[in-house]
Amino acid sequence: MSFDLPAPPQSNDENSQSEWRRAIRRALLGWRSALDGETHKALSEQICAHFADFLAARSGATVGFYWPIQNEIDVRPVIEKHLKAGGKAALPVVPGKDMPMVFHDWTPETEMVPGFARIPEPKNTKEIPVHVMLAPLVGFDRAGYRLGYGGGFFDRTLGAMTRKPLVVGIGFEATLIDDIKPHQFDVPVDVLITDQGTRMVADGLDPAEHKADQSSPPCHLCS
Repeated sequence: MSFDLPAPPQSNDENSQSEWRRAIRRALLGWRSALDGETHKALSEQICAHFADFLAARSGATVGFYWPIQNEIDVRPVIEKHLKAGGKAALPVVPGKDMPMVFHDWTPETEMVPGFARIPEPKNTKEIPVHVMLAPLVGFDRAGYRLGYGGGFFDRTLGAMTRKPLVVGIGFEATLIDDIKPHQFDVPVDVLITDQGTRMVADGLDPAEHKADQSSPPCHLCS
């Protein structure tokens, strides 16, 4: 990693670890925001290429993705190609503070309005279940635990779902750290996609496979 991170806390108490995670988050977001345009573009293109390959085996899936903010990787071009291949896409809508997100149908023609934290959300589209759910990574570890923005929306949303989607973390390889020191109720992602490629968190699981508790039948996930 090409930048310094705060040393892990000496204490295992929750307050110390939470403060450490906040410091890590600030450092990683600072690194990401300072990426020069050429480097960001080159890394993003690599990530999007790996993501496109990943979706090629799931041409019929409904993908819950994210609207890019704070210099995140913009996956919309990949999502648009997925739609043309016969898939579907959805964006999160946040009903209110401390509430789980719900996903609404999205196409490039969907009208968008400012939502929670002024992040664009679909307007006048229906809520739909998703088979693959993307989770942007501020940071991550090899066990699949992610560092987000600290709002808890990711874990809250997964906890509210009756059937769990295949969860894919999308981020820069440089933000890999040894141990996120997850909280008790943090949920790891199933797949990690970075500029270095695609890897499954579960040992022995091939990237073309789907989870047994997937919200869709297998025909929606594999070509």
